[in-house]
Amino acid sequence: MKSVFRSISWAFLSLMLSLGALAQNVSKVSPPARFFPVYDFKNDWLVYNSQYKNYVPFSQEINEAAPYISLHIDLLKNRRYALLLKTESECYLFLEGALQNKIEAGKWQEMSIDSLFRIYKKDELLFTFYGRPGIADKTVLLCNKKARGDVGLAENSRSGFINMKPVSFSPFGNFAAVVLLIVLVLNAWLYNTNTPSFVRLISPIDFFNNDPRDQLSKNHKPLSNTVITFVVALAMLMAFAATFLLVNRFNLFSFSTLFSGKSGTAELLGDFSVLTIVFFLLIYAKYICMVMAGNMLNLDKQVDLIFIKIIQSSYLFYAFCFLMVFFLNFNHVNLTAEMRPYLALPFVLFYFSRFISLYIVTRPSGSLINLYLFSYLCVIEIIPLIIGIKFAL
Repeated sequence: MKSVFRSISWAFLSLMLSLGALAQNVSKVSPPARFFPVYDFKNDWLVYNSQYKNYVPFSQEINEAAPYISLHIDLLKNRRYALLLKTESECYLFLEGALQNKIEAGKWQEMSIDSLFRIYKKDELLFTFYGRPGIADKTVLLCNKKARGDVGLAENSRSGFINMKPVSFSPFGNFAAVVLLIVLVLNAWLYNTNTPSFVRLISPIDFFNNDPRDQLSKNHKPLSNTVITFVVALAMLMAFAATFLLVNRFNLFSFSTLFSGKSGTAELLGDFSVLTIVFFLLIYAKYICMVMAGNMLNLDKQVDLIFIKIIQSSYLFYAFCFLMVFFLNFNHVNLTAEMRPYLALPFVLFYFSRFISLYIVTRPSGSLINLYLFSYLCVIEIIPLIIGIKFAL
């Protein structure tokens, strides 16, 4: 009798384990054959809590009646993968609060992580599903494509699309194009009005020219029309670089107090105009300090020459920065927090190199060491650089 009871117990236990394994296999959702599942977001569902004014983890007991549930998906970390979405009942998909499309019941929908990253330019994206309450009928998988050529899934995913697509260009891209046009027009005007002087101002060879008989400062003083216009163009390049950093949440010298914080093209142009004026005034404020320090060190004859050399080198450096920003923006390269410690490095290298170059090209011929000139350059270059490093970031 005991042996019969023991046999029945083992048989019942084995049956329960088999049914449990079968139920687990049935409940496990498998993607189409051409996809390899990487991650299932079944434990990452969120709901918006009006009390905390933030998204909190989904709770079956508390949020079972909520018709909308959300997911935060990291686009930067999951690039080159695909998202597969499936619901057992018809629902609507919202991306960053904007209606994207309708998901038909029982059909897989594919979304490319790379495409979403390129369109929205965000490291993380908020997905919201609106439809039947609960999460039991919803599946979101991160997958890797095994092979190409099967277009059936793409056709199914497009069949329910509502024609409400996000704009593929960014306000900063429009702003950059407008600024490029303004800078080009200003440079073209300078070139047409005084071609020889403009060519020399942007020439690296002329910067290293230390012939005292052939210097731009003899014919073009810092307050001449040509130099003032050139400084305006330089201030625009500096303001553009500062705007790019502020848009990417890098607050240099607390310039965010002058920044509206809005991302529209018109607002960016307004912030750019304010920063251009600020940089223009700072450049000529530096010139006034240079004149005062030059008079004290008996270097008043060198001040105009050094100032012209400074704006020449600054124009070349910030023109390079301008082109680099264009490259980063149109290739959708975003600055990250890990870059913050290294952000000041190019500027430090530039200003330190400029200090050495200015001493070499402005040092009077026949003297190996000029302590007055060295002290003067330390006052106008090294001391501002040290202060700038301390308060820049």
